[in-house]
Amino acid sequence: MHNETALRLRDLQRGDSGVFGARIKLQPALVDDQSFNLSVYESVPSPRTRSQLLASTLEWCNLTLQCQGSGKGAVNVTWKRDSLAWAAPELGSDRHQLSPDGTTLRVALPPAAANVTYACTVSNPADRKVARFDLQALCQGGG
Repeated sequence: MHNETALRLRDLQRGDSGVFGARIKLQPALVDDQSFNLSVYESVPSPRTRSQLLASTLEWCNLTLQCQGSGKGAVNVTWKRDSLAWAAPELGSDRHQLSPDGTTLRVALPPAAANVTYACTVSNPADRKVARFDLQALCQGGG
C-alpha cells in the first residue's frame, strides 16, 4: 500500500475470502480507494500414497506410484525424480507414464537404474507437502 503501509488480518476463516475495499486518506484532500481480493487457503494434508509392484525381472522393474491430495479446495500434484522436475515429453516416454489427473505415475526401469527417489508434491498457493518413493527398495522389496 501507499508508503509501505500494511494491513494485517488475523484469525481468518475459509469463508472470509472475497473482495475488500479500503479508503486511504493521504492528506485531508487526497483519498485513495483500493480494492483487494482475499483468498484464504487451508493447510494441505500429507499426501495419500500407494505403490504397487507390477513386475520385477532381471531386465525391468515395473511399478505404479500413486499420490493424492485431500482436504478442502483444489490441490496440485507434481512429480520429481531425484529433485529434478520433468518436462512433459519425458513423462510421456516409455519409461514414465503419467495419468491424466497427474496422481498416478507408472515407471519402468532396469534394476541397475532403480537407485533413484521419486517425489510427489501436493500443494495449494499457501502450503505444500512432499512424499518420497525409494524405487530401489520398492523394486527389491516387492512394493
